[in-house]
This record gives sequence, C-alpha cells and structure tokens, in this order.
Amino acid sequence: MPTATRSVPAADARVLHEAAQRGKLYLRWPDDRNWLERIEGIGDPQKRLWGMGDRGSLALIARGRWLILPPGASTAEQAAPPKVLLAALLDGRVDWYVGYLTALVEHGLTDIDSETLYVGVRGAQIASRQKVGRRPVRVVQHTRPDSWQGVERERAQGRVFSYRSDLERTLLDTLEQPRHCGPAEVWVRAWERAMREERVDLLRLVDYAEERSDAVQARLAFWLRETGHPRDSRRVMRGLGGALSGSRLLDAAKNFEPQERWPRDRDTGLVVNMPQRTLDGWLEYGK
Repeated sequence: MPTATRSVPAADARVLHEAAQRGKLYLRWPDDRNWLERIEGIGDPQKRLWGMGDRGSLALIARGRWLILPPGASTAEQAAPPKVLLAALLDGRVDWYVGYLTALVEHGLTDIDSETLYVGVRGAQIASRQKVGRRPVRVVQHTRPDSWQGVERERAQGRVFSYRSDLERTLLDTLEQPRHCGPAEVWVRAWERAMREERVDLLRLVDYAEERSDAVQARLAFWLRETGHPRDSRRVMRGLGGALSGSRLLDAAKNFEPQERWPRDRDTGLVVNMPQRTLDGWLEYGK
C-alpha cells in the first residue's frame, strides 16, 4: 500500500525528474517512448512504468496510461482534479469535451450535481462506460459530421488542457442527446434559466444549430419561442422552410409515458410528447 513516505528508487526518480522537466502529469505508452528510452539506467521503459505503478509512484488510468502520483498522494483522486484524469484517459485517443449534464452543472444552469462525468467524443470508437479513479465516465460517441463548434479549450493544470462545451453548445446538446442531460426537468429549467439571465448569445446558438439535424433545429425554435424569443424562433423555422412533417419528437429521450395522441406543435411540426402543464410549471419555476 503506497504511503506518503514511500521510498523512490533512483531509476524511478530519474523518470519522475524527466517527466517534471517536460511538464508531464501523466505518462502514455508508447507515445512517450522516445524520451523514456533516452533516460539512462532505467532498463526497459515499459517494464519500468509498470513497476512504478506497483511501487506507488504512478496510478494506472487505462492500459498504457499512468498518472504521476506526487508525494502524499496514494490515489488518482488525491493526485489530480477530474479534468486532468479525463485528459490522461482520453488525450491522443479521441477528440473529446466535457458536456451534457456535467456542462450544465459547470455552467451553473442547474443546482443538482452528478458523480458521473459526461464526455462527448469523436474519432475512434471507445467503450461508452469508463472510469477515472472512482468516478464513472459516460462517453457519448459523435457519429454525425461535427466541426466541434463551441468546444472550448481550458487549462486543467500546469501544461495539461481539457475541453468543455460552451453554454450554447451545451444547450443544443440537450436537444440532441437529452438522455445524457439528466431528467427532462433539469434541462428544461436550464433553458429557462439561461434565457432569463440573458446569458445566451442567440446569434451563436442559431449558427451552431445549422450543423444539427432538422429535428434539433425545430426543437431549438420551440424552446426559443417558449422562453420569450419568438422572432428568433421564426428565423430558425424559415431556414428549415416551414414546419416539419412526419413524427419528429420534441423530447428525443421520451421521458413521459406515451399517449394515444400527443399534440402536434403548429409552428414547428414537432410532436409535443411532454405534458403542456408540466412544461409550463418548469418554465415558470425561476420567475
């Protein structure tokens, strides 16, 4: 069991010193192979990293990925904040960003909290359920073309950066992937709060939406209208050429029990599969 007073062998110390010189908070194999192989007296670098994990200088995050444990830390959670752990897990594997319910929390659009970290990714297919330390990670795979508009780069710690959806992208993600944004009450109230507090750049929001499906754009028009922006709502619908046909749903997560006949919204063409009285209550909550 690693302790705060662990003894570090000289060869391990050379690896840690070189990593510190490079601003490394985590190590990746084989990505870091070139500089590790130039350190004298450490033997086989990959075996050295596995051994350092056993001796408590590194914490295994995923296969070939280790977090450096500073003195006094015996677990990944003690060593680094969640976004550094996410970078250690995901950097170099996929493009990624913290989003969905986690971003709603970080943007102050909900008062609830979530132990699970929600992350959007594009690129390689990876498992939808991961862990960093003891925290569950829910991975949302992006398969449609996506220019990554609204993904912000932020410094996590030292030279390590993480990524997060800005407020406008976060709101649009609630319309495309609501099942990853908490109960419907959470994200509907998030829309109300963001609009009431005038925190949304409406031009940016509409611009981002042009990359999304017709259904997402129609949902945007619906919520713009319901939160007091009918002119912007009409502009979105003009871009779509009018109300949608077919059976596109307002709530893609189908949070409510199906009814024989949900009403169709005349302006957007969406099937409003959420009780109007419930919606009105949520939208009035913060007023």
